[in-house]
Amino acid sequence: MNLTTQLHQEIEKWANHQGISFEEFILRAVAEKITALNQQNTEINSQISLTAHSSTFPESKIYRKEGILVIETEPINNLDFNTFIIRLGEAIANLVKVPQ
Repeated sequence: MNLTTQLHQEIEKWANHQGISFEEFILRAVAEKITALNQQNTEINSQISLTAHSSTFPESKIYRKEGILVIETEPINNLDFNTFIIRLGEAIANLVKVPQ
């Protein structure tokens, strides 16, 4: 791994503070990040599923197929696309927080 000198020093400082090795600190940090991403992905998929089955869109079904978001809905003439897109965007925005 190519780490900047400053990052390397920060890792060493925090590893020493926690009484663990440099390598152990990195392994724990990576494991924590993967756990957080997996949890976030699960929450997003759950929220999408809830949005798809809300009372406004009782016939909707949302899922991923080969990396593409697929939305199965009631017949097109009965679906308000604008409301559907707004609510779906709000549901996702509530789950996806940009780290500061």
